[in-house]
Amino acid sequence: MCKTIRVNAVNKKYKYKNKYYNRPLKIEKISEGTILPLRENKGGVLNKNNDFVSLSYHDGEWFKLGRKYKEKPVLEIDEPVVYLGVFIHQWGHFILDSLSRAWIISKLDDIKKYKFAFLSENNRKIDGNYLEALKLLGLKPSQILVVDQATRFKEIIIPQMSTYPDHSFSQEYPQIFRQMVKNADIANISVPQKIYLTRTNLKVAEKKEFGEKIIEENFKRNGYNIVSPEKLTIQEQIAIFQKGKEIVCVNGSIPFDIVFGSPDLHLVIINKTSLLHINMFELSEVSGIEPVYLDGYYEPLKSFPKTLGEGPFILNFGKDLKSYFKKNGLKYKVPKKYPSKLVLVKYILLCLKISGKNSIKHLIGKK
Repeated sequence: MCKTIRVNAVNKKYKYKNKYYNRPLKIEKISEGTILPLRENKGGVLNKNNDFVSLSYHDGEWFKLGRKYKEKPVLEIDEPVVYLGVFIHQWGHFILDSLSRAWIISKLDDIKKYKFAFLSENNRKIDGNYLEALKLLGLKPSQILVVDQATRFKEIIIPQMSTYPDHSFSQEYPQIFRQMVKNADIANISVPQKIYLTRTNLKVAEKKEFGEKIIEENFKRNGYNIVSPEKLTIQEQIAIFQKGKEIVCVNGSIPFDIVFGSPDLHLVIINKTSLLHINMFELSEVSGIEPVYLDGYYEPLKSFPKTLGEGPFILNFGKDLKSYFKKNGLKYKVPKKYPSKLVLVKYILLCLKISGKNSIKHLIGKK
């Protein structure tokens, strides 16, 4: 689990260091091996002696998945398969976790002769932009398997993950996204020069984030085009980060698309919490783009939020944003009293709800 770090506005207290950029990655080939589907965070590859192959363990920054459990092979497939690890149906984790082994695709002599296997929580199907991302790496839908029952294969090729738990990455990891950008057909996609990527239409954000609309409206007032990235195809997302001159967004999964960005992109990221988002430093290093960070949060309770995903969050058009607007000749208008009493009540109720859930988990011994 990630260490909780709280920092000041511009993240000056944290210096990112990539320890493993030049470390060679391993490839292991298992004859007559078995892939176990994901069951209660266990699963992965067994060799023909039914020993767990440690290289198939998912050692992510947040998710730790894999291990042996008892289940006899139900299917036998007399074909070679490439093990691509764990599919996580969340865009940020897809980029960091699910694509971590995908560097192997460009190293294979003939990808047409292979199937590519994923484990997936609840055997969730790979579709939408997740499928389109894999197609940009050269895979056909018919080649992609979600292993939902213990399956023995003629040969299993296991590439090592190219990302590490300490937020480091190998030199193969950026190549994954360069290949996707290269294969994307974006020539005829028109892109505004100034874009604000909003979270206000996300259902998950509506439940735990307050105040972004005020920030959004102020950028709109100054000619920024408001775009909901979840409504875009992956080709359109790549086009925006390749062709856009300036992109503004709230910190979270949205700026993870920096991995597709042009070196000339001016990216402004608004922090919605004092919690440090180390992933952004990692992905900035991947892309070679250094964003501008602005604080845009209000945290009335010191112990909340506890994590970057859980919330709740109050976004606030405060000192940092006002200074940025003035410096760049932008106009802004903010409510005299924000957050309102209603917002504060909703925020406190969510904090109490989270505290209650955590207390119950502690009592029953669940982490």
